[in-house]
Amino acid sequence: MTTQRFQENEENRLSISTPSKEDPTLVYCPKCSSKAVVTLHNDKARLTCPSCGYHQETLAEQRTFYWGVDNPTDGYFGANLWLQIECVGKSLWAFNKRHLEYLEGFVSAKHRQRNPDIDTWINSSLASRLPKWLKAAKNRDQILKAIELLKNKI
Repeated sequence: MTTQRFQENEENRLSISTPSKEDPTLVYCPKCSSKAVVTLHNDKARLTCPSCGYHQETLAEQRTFYWGVDNPTDGYFGANLWLQIECVGKSLWAFNKRHLEYLEGFVSAKHRQRNPDIDTWINSSLASRLPKWLKAAKNRDQILKAIELLKNKI
């Protein structure tokens, strides 16, 4: 995927990490290490594993984020993310398909445009919070190859 221009949108750390039924957060099952999903159901977050039947629930309002760590986890259960890979000596990771597509669009773009509006201009947009190594043009090819490998895991 080669995009000429990336236009920043309304995505931020909370919106991209919020799972849905259509696009759940993909994690390793704490019991069998198979691919499991985290979804929201009303006021509860639910982790379920289709392989072994493991399930767990918690209140959806109880979220904790560890964005700067090498082994990121989901915000509800602390389960390791399914979509992660080592890339240029760093940990490249995504919560779900939408997050992976966002990263792919950002990285593949030769021109990146931010929106100078009062709500997103001040370091709260997802694009503004991406690490420098992910933004560096010199890493573009390696990152896009790693994203392709992650897309194959979905």
